[in-house]
Amino acid sequence: MNRKLLPYHFSRPPKRLQRARFDNIALVPASLLFQKAKYKEIANKLTTGSVLIVPPHQSRQRKILESVASYFRSSGHQVTTISVDRILNGHVAIA
Repeated sequence: MNRKLLPYHFSRPPKRLQRARFDNIALVPASLLFQKAKYKEIANKLTTGSVLIVPPHQSRQRKILESVASYFRSSGHQVTTISVDRILNGHVAIA
């Protein structure tokens, strides 16, 4: 049996990147990239270490993001979920 090696080489990231701590995480569908300013504004208003999730309308992707949200919640992160329609209509206020 011949083993084919993948053309990828994984190495450790640079030390500066290893020590980097991110403020917030935003998981949004690619179709909303043109609305980056809106969801970035929302994410920046959240507390440090929070996760903003904007699930798409497709049920399969929505289920995947629900499991991602439960993972982040179990890891101690605050998770905020906002609908795509809310971003598109300009309702960006967070309660």
